[in-house]
Amino acid sequence: MTYAMSAGFRQAELLVFEKNFIRVAQQTDSKLLATPAIHHVDIKGISNMSTIESIELTEVTSAGSNPDKQYAEMTARNRKSVQRRFTKTYLFDDYDKCVNLITDPTSDLFKNLGEAKNRMADRCIADSAIAPVVIGGPQEAGTTYTAAQDGVVTIAGTTAFNYSTVISPAITQFENNYIDCANGVTLAISANEEESLRNDDKYMNALYSNQNTVDKGKITNASGFNVVTFAGSKNGGTTITNPILKENEGTRTNLLLAPDSIAFALEIGRLDCTKSATKVNSWEVTIDMWVKAVRREGKRVIILTSTI
Repeated sequence: MTYAMSAGFRQAELLVFEKNFIRVAQQTDSKLLATPAIHHVDIKGISNMSTIESIELTEVTSAGSNPDKQYAEMTARNRKSVQRRFTKTYLFDDYDKCVNLITDPTSDLFKNLGEAKNRMADRCIADSAIAPVVIGGPQEAGTTYTAAQDGVVTIAGTTAFNYSTVISPAITQFENNYIDCANGVTLAISANEEESLRNDDKYMNALYSNQNTVDKGKITNASGFNVVTFAGSKNGGTTITNPILKENEGTRTNLLLAPDSIAFALEIGRLDCTKSATKVNSWEVTIDMWVKAVRREGKRVIILTSTI
């Protein structure tokens, strides 16, 4: 952690700003960051995450009480995370206003920083779920694997996004990989896909569900999946300029994330309160953050496509 002193700012004010912002950065009230899908790790530990593939025990078929050992080579295969950097500088024309905003944890500055941090975290998590991943030994350059090569399965919901086309096949896919769907699986969809589920009898009819979806006006659970909803573009309607869930050529990439499927780390690189070098009698507040996220195991992520 580094921060700069400038004429007029007391050390105590900078320390208050630092402590308040650290509290903002550590909050887990983003839609994805607080779910069981996220495995929180140290920023250094995520750079090379050691993984070991699943194995099966070998049955002893020889007679006698002293069977031979059954060896299996345990090769360390590290997943290498991609480091991303985010920054923002706020310009203030009044010294007292700047001091008040950086020392007040209820100010609009901290509110905006918290919201921006949450959107940034959700976007990095969603990106890492479908991104290529570099896998190799600790001292190797590694090999790049696409999401499909890593074991991520795609289920098409472009013709219809409902229980029979996406939810039921996803349950089967996870259970065939020994992943318990009743153990905190997270379904990340846009408001448009949530609307489709709200109109599905499996979720709006009391004969199938006890969620009272019609009364609540929202889907919070889909057959054991915890649902988180993001804004998404809609053909002939809303257009989202920077969506959390990827949108490309009329198709949206929704996500189904098993517990501990994504490793995530965040570090504050710099907090700066300085007098502007280019503006008259103005002050600058700069935030610099590092984020790392990586998919831990391909079979723990399912892509559910939908039509925009």
